[in-house]
Amino acid sequence: MARIVARNAAILCGGRDLSARSNSAALSITSEAPEVTTFTESTRTRLPGGLGDVELTVDGFWDSAASQVDETFSTLIGASDWWGFYPAGTTACNYGREWQGILTEYGSNAAVADALTTSVTVAGSPPLLYTRVLAGGTLVGTGLGSSGVGSSAVGAGVDYGAATTCPVYGIMRVFSLTGTSPEIAGSLQQSTNDSTWTTLAVFYAAGAAASSGSIVNVQTATSSARYRRFRYVVGASGLNSASVVTAVTSGSVLFV
Repeated sequence: MARIVARNAAILCGGRDLSARSNSAALSITSEAPEVTTFTESTRTRLPGGLGDVELTVDGFWDSAASQVDETFSTLIGASDWWGFYPAGTTACNYGREWQGILTEYGSNAAVADALTTSVTVAGSPPLLYTRVLAGGTLVGTGLGSSGVGSSAVGAGVDYGAATTCPVYGIMRVFSLTGTSPEIAGSLQQSTNDSTWTTLAVFYAAGAAASSGSIVNVQTATSSARYRRFRYVVGASGLNSASVVTAVTSGSVLFV
């Protein structure tokens, strides 16, 4: 990825996209280096392989609407959920980080005639994933999605570089799902040549409940293939159209 202007960053919490109410994000990835210096040494000596840590601080604007920042952060304080940070947004192929973070602090700041602002701190919990976006935005289709009759499509293959056998995570977030009994079902696929594809993991179908903004589906597998993509079916009752706003990402463990 080239250098970017930070104007399209995405902040994801569970099945919610909080980007439209956030204006600052700072992600810190650290590792301890325990000191083992003795009396006989003239310089400090440290050991590699210390404990890793992740911390995310997000600032933004207070909003009491359903699934927005105040409801989300007030109910999540002290709890764990999947967090995603994508500096260039959730357009396909973009890079990011995913982890199960614990919301440790939530505060609001009010000043006369100023916008009411918020700030949250999220402490990381292993594993930390190095991820790329397989599909993002609005997907549409007709027919019965979960029965396999609906409109089926695939995203473009994403190149993850030289193949190595490793644990792979797939994360499907559904931010909204509309239509007559709408549904989405999807699978994470892999390929060694970006031509012949096999299924690596299957995401559970999501129904109309996804409109609550709380659907996040995480699947794990082991892969040695270089390419991955998202195959999906979106549908609704009868031949009615359905629409889903989603972000589907996949990555491997950066550290545990």
